Amino acid sequence: MKPPDQAAGAPAATVPLTVIVRGRPVAIDRAALQIALESDGPFRSLAHLEAVVRSPEHGYPRAPAIDRLRRAVAAGEIGVYTLQAVYGLLRLEGKEGAPELRALAGRLGGSLGAIALAAAFLVEDRALELAGAAETDPLLARSSPQPFLHLPHVPRGAPALFAAWVAELRRSSTGLGSTAFRAFLGDVAEAAFRALQHGADPIALLGPGAAFLSDAICAELGGTTDFLAARGMAWLLGALAPGDDTARAAIERARDRFRDSEFQSDCSAILAGHPWPPRDV
Repeated sequence: MKPPDQAAGAPAATVPLTVIVRGRPVAIDRAALQIALESDGPFRSLAHLEAVVRSPEHGYPRAPAIDRLRRAVAAGEIGVYTLQAVYGLLRLEGKEGAPELRALAGRLGGSLGAIALAAAFLVEDRALELAGAAETDPLLARSSPQPFLHLPHVPRGAPALFAAWVAELRRSSTGLGSTAFRAFLGDVAEAAFRALQHGADPIALLGPGAAFLSDAICAELGGTTDFLAARGMAWLLGALAPGDDTARAAIERARDRFRDSEFQSDCSAILAGHPWPPRDV
């Protein structure tokens, strides 16, 4: 495959792709991207993986990127590179990769296997079936919000999926340790927030689960030391209960605890009454 033709509106072949990895920009030149697209097995780096996922945004065909991610998932073992390849298939809506995702789930098991299995359901737009499976599989229920975050749209059956997650949150509120429960709550909260960014209506999406999530977040956010969990909780709470005094106090405490500048800016926007959530564009 040749790099995209500049005459067709694509960037010049000499212009590198800049991707963000662990908060830092990394430039990947076009030759390195071409090698990454044509290679087999695990990726050389997270930057090369991200460049492959982003390549369709820069004029490259989508199919080679999906094929490369499928090969990475097929060869994957437990680790962050495999996890990001799974998420890459979701971001590109690569339903062609569902067989590799299911094979990975069967090969690895555990949390990563559950994430891969959930991703296979989601990439095929089978959220309703995932919800049914999650009702009888606590590990699948607790792992499936993570791949949901990477979908670029709200899938059909999403309300049933959130109902299953809320039911598992209710069941696990006394059975899980506080750290694990807060991590799960944060994942569900961020999944809901992302769906709202994609245009979902909170009542249609969450139904009575919206009140449960608001109450649970108000109770747990103040004691949450995991930044990622706290961020998801604060984001969703700002969308569900922006004028509630208890919610505002919880968001203020989270803003003061975590010194991340972008998170503090988000909290300040919520507390100032700015439109929330910002729409995903």
